[in-house]
Amino acid sequence: MFNADHLNASFGGAGGGVGLAAFSDNLGSDTVAGKIFLYIAPVGAVAFAILMSWIFVKLEQREIRNQNAKAIATVETELGSQGISLERKQELQQILKSLKDERIAHRL
Repeated sequence: MFNADHLNASFGGAGGGVGLAAFSDNLGSDTVAGKIFLYIAPVGAVAFAILMSWIFVKLEQREIRNQNAKAIATVETELGSQGISLERKQELQQILKSLKDERIAHRL
């Protein structure tokens, strides 16, 4: 699983900084638009960081949801198979219950 914090820091710091510097250079610091941009740029950087954080949270939730769904499908498949012992069936039902509880707890 990837580390969203490190990725978020690199996108926010490097990409945002380079993009803002390039745009600022094109506007020129002596023009009215350049001066307005000088004050608005930090707000844009914060908004960009918030957006990237939200995207990475959603991607991580999707990954957890997919792993949970695969685990549930695997347990249900094994539960449906012929010839499993009653003890194993009870164990699988407990695992299935905990997976579904995790799904509810994390709002997956």
